[in-house]
Parts: sequence; C-alpha cells; structure tokens
Amino acid sequence: MKSTATHLNQVSKKQWATPDCEKIVSLLDMIVDGEATHEDKNYFFTHVETCKECFSEHEKHQRLKEVLKDSIQRKAVPSRLLTSIKSVIHATA
Repeated sequence: MKSTATHLNQVSKKQWATPDCEKIVSLLDMIVDGEATHEDKNYFFTHVETCKECFSEHEKHQRLKEVLKDSIQRKAVPSRLLTSIKSVIHATA
C-alpha cells in the first residue's frame, strides 16, 4: 500500500484535463475540511458533477479523511498537566 504522502505527491504532479481541474484539486482540502467559501463550494460541486476524474479525487480525499479520523484516538491527559501549564503561564506573564 502506498503511503499517504507518496499518493498526495503523485496527485499534485498529475496533469489535469483542464485548468478547472487544477483549481478543483487546489480546493479539495478546503472542501473536505468544510473550510471553503460558498462561492468555492458552488464552483467545486458544479465541476465535480461533470468531471469523473475530479469526482474520483474528491471521493479519495473524503475516504482518507474518514480513515484518519477513525484511526486517531484522543488520549486523556492528567488533570494536573493543565494546572502545571497554567502555573507556568502565570509565572512567566
């Protein structure tokens, strides 16, 4: 299985069918992360509806984000850690 970094590097070097496809690739992370503007979302989804290659890349990015989200577990930190950090901040402020 290819590493994520290797795959993303190959995607960024890929020759896209149109300049629109290049713009879509630049918007992928913002779309998947929910950070795109309303205008960018409209542009993105209008294009993806008609371009199989961009649709496929969008699906891959969504799946990757889901896999990462599912595999990363939050760990509880000791309550005294927060107290210790606050003490250091107050001491240096």
